[in-house]
Amino acid sequence: MTLNARRSLSAPVFGLMLLVLSGCTSTFDALPEKMGGLPESAPARPATPYAVPNVYERRPTREARPLSTDEQKKLETDLVTLREQQKNLANPPPPPPPPPKAAATPPSKTPAKADAPKKEAAKAAEKKKKEPVVPESRAAPLKPLN
Repeated sequence: MTLNARRSLSAPVFGLMLLVLSGCTSTFDALPEKMGGLPESAPARPATPYAVPNVYERRPTREARPLSTDEQKKLETDLVTLREQQKNLANPPPPPPPPPKAAATPPSKTPAKADAPKKEAAKAAEKKKKEPVVPESRAAPLKPLN
């Protein structure tokens, strides 16, 4: 029976505590900063409340008239050209290819000794091309992972 009595007494006490705390909320700006108040650098509250627009007031008429179809088409073409210009600025086209080099000078008459190493190098390269490629043998076969 005492348990029910405690429950019935705790509800009004809890409600009274809520009322006391809600009454203190308006005084928090007057408290020092260490106790939870506003700092001195905080901006002051406005003296007058913010203006709320009247919902039932008539809207003002527009001063600008709507565009004609010709003006709309002109604006659309202007926007398309501006978009293309911006695209070209962001992604410029690749540079043109370099001009072809001038014709090579005709070979001068040189002694046969200078041509000999070139011919030998060419023969060696052809010989390597003709040799079959044999893969290297492995020392041991690979083991399965499992």
